[in-house]
Amino acid sequence: MAQGKITVIVGPMYSGKTSELLSYAEIYKLGKKRYQIFKPIIDNRYRLQEIRSHSGMKESAIPIAHSADAERYITDEKAIFFDEVQFFDRDLADVVKRIRHLGKDVICAGLDMSFKENPFETTALLLCLADVVIKKRAVCHECGEYNGIITYKYVDNESEIDVGGFDKYFAVCLDCYHKLTQQ
Repeated sequence: MAQGKITVIVGPMYSGKTSELLSYAEIYKLGKKRYQIFKPIIDNRYRLQEIRSHSGMKESAIPIAHSADAERYITDEKAIFFDEVQFFDRDLADVVKRIRHLGKDVICAGLDMSFKENPFETTALLLCLADVVIKKRAVCHECGEYNGIITYKYVDNESEIDVGGFDKYFAVCLDCYHKLTQQ
């Protein structure tokens, strides 16, 4: 049996990570290949059993509390998807390796670093395993250039694990990030 392939999609908020993940799901759907999508149960921004991009694309998903819980649901799918990987425990890397060894493709999407410029451990572990890495950029909320590589948190809350959207975060380029953090 051939090994599966691991694809990891990373970038700041509003860079199209989930849209890219859903585009991959569409490829499997058009090819009439079974797939399963998982999301962390703490991601409560939309319906519990759904992932949704900021542009409105959506797909059914299974919310799980621990990454190993995904293995209970996996049967004969060709591909397994994980969205918002930064919210999963570090064991997701081992889960993804086991899934790949079953000959399944694994596509993961999530933030690569926090608003404090710290890498998310689970994402970093997945990047080390990846066959393909897609690094997305966003339009900078401040200067309007397509150079946004970091998420800026503008609410007074220092927690790096804090689910939210436009109510807390926007994407910026490094120049604007440093201007904002120096204020």
